[in-house]
Amino acid sequence: MSAEDPKGPVILCWDGSSSASRSIEHAARILGQRRRAIVLFAHVPVEAHGGVVGVLTGRPSPDAPIMGAADAEGLLEEGVRIAGEAGFEASGLRIAADRKTAEIIVETAKEQDAMLVVMGQRGRTGLKSTLLGLGSVAQQVLGTYGGAVLLVGPTPA
Repeated sequence: MSAEDPKGPVILCWDGSSSASRSIEHAARILGQRRRAIVLFAHVPVEAHGGVVGVLTGRPSPDAPIMGAADAEGLLEEGVRIAGEAGFEASGLRIAADRKTAEIIVETAKEQDAMLVVMGQRGRTGLKSTLLGLGSVAQQVLGTYGGAVLLVGPTPA
């Protein structure tokens, strides 16, 4: 993909949150209708979750939600539906997380030659907002991905 010929899909980061929904809707308004998109959802399968054992062995633990395959598929289908209603030609990609979510997003965007990564920002308030700024996943994606990222802020209070 080049800037003159942006054929790669848009990566829509999905976690089932209202901020993820808002980011998809904003991206559709900016990019227009019928843009190809991949709704990306990473989760730790229940059967792969190491729990306390994983922590004690020193293995880096994924930061994605822990859930069964059927629940993960249902949540991904919701994201694909929302993206379709917003105007994207969307397909879903569910990944069993074995590393940090930001790494999964960046790797997927590179593999897919994405034209844009779209993320919603979690709403932090007060001291957390002052001390932490952007969420860790957003911060890591912005710091490691060399492509375009659309980060949509939380709903104003």
